[in-house]
Amino acid sequence: MIRRSFYKIIEKIINRKANSQEVQIFEDWLNSINHKSNLDWEKHELENLKIKALRKVQQHRKFSWTAIVAAAVIILVGSWLLLKKTYIEEHLPLEEITSQTIIPGGFNGVLTTDGEQNINLSDLKMDSLYVFKGVQVERIDTGLIRVIPLPRSKTHWQEIKAPKGANLAVILEDGSKITLNANSKITFPSRFDPQGRKVIMEGEAYFEVQKEKIRRPFEVQAGNNMIKVLGTKFNVNSKSENEMQASLYEGKIQVTNGHFQIVLNPGKEILIARNGTYQVQTFDKNKSTAWKAGIFDLEGKNIKQIMSEVADWYNVEVDYVNADTNIKYMGELSKFSDIETLLETISLVKGNQFEIKGRRIIVK
Repeated sequence: MIRRSFYKIIEKIINRKANSQEVQIFEDWLNSINHKSNLDWEKHELENLKIKALRKVQQHRKFSWTAIVAAAVIILVGSWLLLKKTYIEEHLPLEEITSQTIIPGGFNGVLTTDGEQNINLSDLKMDSLYVFKGVQVERIDTGLIRVIPLPRSKTHWQEIKAPKGANLAVILEDGSKITLNANSKITFPSRFDPQGRKVIMEGEAYFEVQKEKIRRPFEVQAGNNMIKVLGTKFNVNSKSENEMQASLYEGKIQVTNGHFQIVLNPGKEILIARNGTYQVQTFDKNKSTAWKAGIFDLEGKNIKQIMSEVADWYNVEVDYVNADTNIKYMGELSKFSDIETLLETISLVKGNQFEIKGRRIIVK
């Protein structure tokens, strides 16, 4: 019923053409979410959920019916993701889950020193210290490690990479914390220079830069762009269609490119094109780091933009066969569902369907 009929019921409800039986199906579905996921939803909360979906549709009247379905279904079905995942985990043995599903990413990463692969970070035991080539590595939480130099050791260049299907956070020598999204990496010295702190990044990362009494500047090189700060919180994405996108949460950052130099204030972000042109705009702080909170933010994105994030997080390849990139999706989806559930939810929208072949997703 879900794949072929549910969006038709949504369409009728939106257009106020649903009969009493269809309305009851919709009500029963909402109630089943409440019951099976053990959420303590009151009647008025369920009503607010429906109102939210309809209001979202009214705000996007310029979209086609396909986009309207996307608005309603993605908002309403988001809660269903964890429900199905929980059901699978409770009713199938572990080996069957592993063989039949593509599971979401988790903590993993590789620490490389001076060009030599040294440590698979997921193998480190919790609250244990590892000494290797002049550095001390400690896993202090599930997805968090600390890397600091040993006293009187030489400076070594470190690279930490979060591969596809993984993410992690690392605390550096100065106390700064960097959270890496999947398919991202940072390169940094084991001991920062007395005059400054510099890291090189690829992909996407969220920086929480520690302020210092000696006020050494902290610099992030992302492609042709340099970001300079003292102490602040910001997100940098060099995986998007832009050369780079930097979003500032606290403090100030100075962004330098061969074509310009600009200072950003909190709540502003800069989008730099590959030809060096740029624009500064206000951004939604909750949307910019949705990835860090375990959410796929679909708002205003087409299927290729969404599947680029999905490919990194689930470690899959994506092929497109006559995919419709004109559809703009809305809403949010959990990153902790198995991929079948995720794709089934997105496919409720007319226009793009999915076929899974091994670790390859075909969008058509």
